[in-house]
Amino acid sequence: MATFRKGDLVQLHEDRCRKVGSLRQQEAAAFPGRRPATHEEQHAWYKTDAAKGMNDAGESKLPPQSVVVWLDYGRAYEVVRARCRVRLGYGNPVPGMISVRCTKTGEVGYLKREFVRPYGGV
Repeated sequence: MATFRKGDLVQLHEDRCRKVGSLRQQEAAAFPGRRPATHEEQHAWYKTDAAKGMNDAGESKLPPQSVVVWLDYGRAYEVVRARCRVRLGYGNPVPGMISVRCTKTGEVGYLKREFVRPYGGV
């Protein structure tokens, strides 16, 4: 596996990305990365219908802790952090992640390092 540094350009490793996930994800033109939800997004969630009521275990519903960021195949992404652990849920942080910023939209997402390769690399 290649090593990455902050500022490097990477792209999704399409073969590896398509091997994981559902059939719908395998046929999609993008791969789902994640990022932690902001405080504002969590507060906005409480005002939606999804927050009302109880779950099937009779407990109050909790706001989502992360948001999906769709990463397109073939697009260049700048490495923000090459090695990081990120808390994407209510459990422990997930190790082995890389933080990337889209060079087109500027949105930051996290995914496993094994799903990226140097930009333009084979």
